[in-house]
Amino acid sequence: MESRPRFTGKDYVTSRILWLAGLEPGLNQGPGIDSHDRYIYIHGTHEEGLIGQPASHGCVRMLNEDVIILFDRTPVGSAVYIQE
Repeated sequence: MESRPRFTGKDYVTSRILWLAGLEPGLNQGPGIDSHDRYIYIHGTHEEGLIGQPASHGCVRMLNEDVIILFDRTPVGSAVYIQE
């Protein structure tokens, strides 16, 4: 996996997306659209055994149960602090 610089600092929740399958035109990884360069996503995963290991392109991956709780408690505009 290609190494990318780690982001640390403060940012804000700008949108809340329930589900993207990966190919919705104009939303994420369709032709000519690179979601990896646009946002840091906070999401669950189907590979929960890899949580805590580098296995994405900079996303914040969480246990599915935990990300559901976070989604319910985090409105758009919430500050997000990312620390190493």
